[in-house]
Amino acid sequence: MLTKLSSLQSGTLGELLAVARLNSLGHAAYISPEGAPGHDVIVVVAGRSLSIEVKTRQFLNRASEITRWPVDMKTKGDADFFLFIELDLRSLAPTFYLLTNAQARETYKNHVGGGSCIPPQVRQRVAPNDFSALNA
Repeated sequence: MLTKLSSLQSGTLGELLAVARLNSLGHAAYISPEGAPGHDVIVVVAGRSLSIEVKTRQFLNRASEITRWPVDMKTKGDADFFLFIELDLRSLAPTFYLLTNAQARETYKNHVGGGSCIPPQVRQRVAPNDFSALNA
């Protein structure tokens, strides 16, 4: 029976998938040192280092099972980009949504004890697997 990964496992896998995808697109991408404030991945685009906060959520049957991407804007809000990943556990196929900081903030809902970026709003802002914002 298929079961979900732990939060740590899915987060680590998401970061590795993000770096792999960015490198496959011709960018130099690296996982940030453990505990680096505000981001998980650094990508070099046109000689500029950009920070990316990666948030991974997993689903067993359909992406609509993902109801939020928890984000702490107080500690992560300075990232240049946010990369939201939907991870299909049946195939381990990721779907990536790359948002600028401003776009991510438009999808953010603050609530007691934290905040979240809302998946339907994320999906409305950008096309899946579109990394063109890095080149803007």
